[in-house]
Formats: sequence, C-alpha cells, structure tokens
Amino acid sequence: MDIFSHTMSGVAVGTLAASFSKGCLSERLMVVFFGGFGGALPDIDAISLWSGFDSSIGEFLGLDNSGREIYSGKFWYSHHAFMHSLFAALFMTILITFVRMASMKIFRRSQWEGGVAYAMTRRCSIFAFLGGFIVHLFEDMPTPSSTWGGVNFFWPSPDYIGGTGHIWWWNNYDLFLIIVGVSVINVLLILLRRLRAFQVQKWCLGAFAMGVVLCLVQINSRGFDFGYQESVDYQKYEKRSKDIQREILGDTVYEWMVELDSRLPIYF
Repeated sequence: MDIFSHTMSGVAVGTLAASFSKGCLSERLMVVFFGGFGGALPDIDAISLWSGFDSSIGEFLGLDNSGREIYSGKFWYSHHAFMHSLFAALFMTILITFVRMASMKIFRRSQWEGGVAYAMTRRCSIFAFLGGFIVHLFEDMPTPSSTWGGVNFFWPSPDYIGGTGHIWWWNNYDLFLIIVGVSVINVLLILLRRLRAFQVQKWCLGAFAMGVVLCLVQINSRGFDFGYQESVDYQKYEKRSKDIQREILGDTVYEWMVELDSRLPIYF
C-alpha cells in the first residue's frame, strides 16, 4: 500500500489507543500522532530510492550496490526487509520510548523515571506506535510479490511472507476511505464522551474491528490477480486497479478520489 494509507492506518490505531487514554486532549493527540508515525516509519527503508542516496549515504557507508539495487534486493537493509519485520517493530518501539524518556530528562529537567514506570505512563502512545507499525506490515502482505516475495516479517529468518497480489500498490481508494472512516468515527466517539458518559473504548474497538473486517472483504473481492515477480506492464495493472475502484465507488466518489490523488505529490 502507499505511504499515505499506511500513515492513516496508524492514525486509526492511534484513535483506538487514545480512547483508552485518561490524559488531556493534547496527550490524546500525541497518542494519535505516534500511531501515524508508527504507520509510516517502516517505509524509511525506501530511502535508497532517493536520487542523492548513492553520492551521500551510499558513499559514506561504502556500499557496493546502487540505491536502486538495494531497494529491490534482499539485503537486510532493503525495502520490505528488516524494517518490515516484527523485530524492527519491537526494536523501534523500545528505541523511540527511550529517546522520549531521555529527552524529557534533558530538555524538561524532569526526574529520571525507570523504564517500566515510564512505559506504563505512556502505554497508550507506545501501543499506538507499535500497533501502527505492525498494521503497516500486514497491509503490505496482500500487495504484489515483486522482487521480494512479501515482507521479511520474522527477520532474521530469510523467509518472506505475503506478496499475494490481492491488491495493487496504490489506487486502493476503497480501503483508504474505510481507514479514514474508522479514524473519524473514533474521534467523534472520543469527543462525544465529553458530553455523555459511556464506554467509549468498546465503541472505538467495535468501529476498528468493523473497519478491519470491511478491509479484508474488499481485499479479497478484487477478482483480479495483481501478483508479479519480475517485469510487469505497470500501465495495464494500474488501469485495472483504477477500473475496479470505479466499479466499487461509483463515478462521483471515484472522481473525488482521483482529484485528491492528483493533488498529492506521492503515489496514492
């Protein structure tokens, strides 16, 4: 999936985690932020596609392969490799938590807390980050196999999981709308709780679960195999992906999404 949808998926996880937070509005917004951050972070491994990668990072590290070779390869630092693993999710969660804890000590001159004590006070944002990160990995599994054959979920194992080709890399507007819908519903539920007491966690969890079910239904009802391993006619596959979206969403909503897509400087 595209980075925009991944980020919004993390935001959806963040809204669910925020419903369990007892902090103020700014603290809940921070929980949502970390959910979106976790949802986007795995794709940092696509930095090797940056036009200046070879002359900067590649040269500094003395890499023998070009950025494009690294991106589509199976080095541990390639796309869909280490950063798309459960180990990376746990490692980055611990690292981000430590950095936050250290920054509070340095910049806010707050008393140093033990790691466990700090984690307990920030458990909602930690869950949001970890959940957003892991959701990203699952979302990449139904995309095409390409040169990787899925994601290296159980790194350092050499096995890759997924690459089923149920959906195309982008143009999954129906999934994006479901993800945004879950986020909006959960935000409204959290705000509504300020006016009327009810168990907002259960309602947010229900909305999130419904979103997961709807996404799974949509992923498995494309009726077209987007899977490929080597070369592919991108125009053919992308056209088919868009045609499917038009059939699902109807002309009006589809045109709205295409307009949004055209305004973004990223594949969406």
